[in-house]
Amino acid sequence: MTDEITFEAVAPAHPDAEALMALLDAEVLDIYWDAGGIETGALSDELKTAFNGVFLVARRNGAPVACGGVLMMDEAMCELRRVYALPEERGTGLARSLIAELERAASELGMSRIALETGDRQTRAIAFYEALGYRQVPLYGEHVGKWWAICYEKRILPADITFEQATPDTPEVAALLAEYEQEFLSFNTREETGWRGSAAHQGLVMMLVRRNGRPVACGGIRMEEAATAELKRMYVVPGERSRGIATELVGRLERMAADRGAARMVLDTTPRMESAVRLYQRLGYVRTEPFLRHNSGAGMPALIYFEKRLA
Repeated sequence: MTDEITFEAVAPAHPDAEALMALLDAEVLDIYWDAGGIETGALSDELKTAFNGVFLVARRNGAPVACGGVLMMDEAMCELRRVYALPEERGTGLARSLIAELERAASELGMSRIALETGDRQTRAIAFYEALGYRQVPLYGEHVGKWWAICYEKRILPADITFEQATPDTPEVAALLAEYEQEFLSFNTREETGWRGSAAHQGLVMMLVRRNGRPVACGGIRMEEAATAELKRMYVVPGERSRGIATELVGRLERMAADRGAARMVLDTTPRMESAVRLYQRLGYVRTEPFLRHNSGAGMPALIYFEKRLA
């Protein structure tokens, strides 16, 4: 008879979830038996009551055998919390299925990134997450300063978001670029020559983003020289901003540029577009000198310039 595996969404204070998390706490304390000051990551009573996300209990033939949750941290990022599987369930594939269910739940919530923290002695967990595509990142939030902590992150896509390669002449892209130009001009007191219209689109490879088939964002790259690409025409419609779309789009364009041999990405924007400046700085872009050839090294007064080294 085939075992029945189910995943039930519950509150973290559910008795089955509480029992599994107690086993997790005991296991962590046993691993770090000789270290003082260790925190197990237990949820406070307040957080259990107001858990902003999804918490699942996995059952085999009705019996609770694993648990875990995703807690929303902001509009685009969530955190895996309290992931645990009974020892006899490890290596059966159930934990992978649990993580897949949690990633799917995060995607449906509109998340684009999942972060997590584990301990430096939890080698099996480390190998498990790395095998699932999580990459190590600097300590963040409440984990900063914890000597035992290791943090990971993985990009995911909201369930209804798709990306496709396009050109500036693709009708949906052309419409988005027209909106972009109107918004860009609204931030500037004068129109800069040479950037507007079809002449500025020569050589651009574009990416179009859709939500449920509706065009919501675009962006492109142009190879400036053998090892340098320029990020161009990044635009997200106002109603879709602060949802992680721009972050994912920039990441995909960076990978596209790297695939074409670029070791550096450059871009320009206006200081009045404060949200764009914050986005690029958060993504690792740093201020640089003017790079556009038609500027003869002088730069445009209305623009600021950024660059990023591509790994």
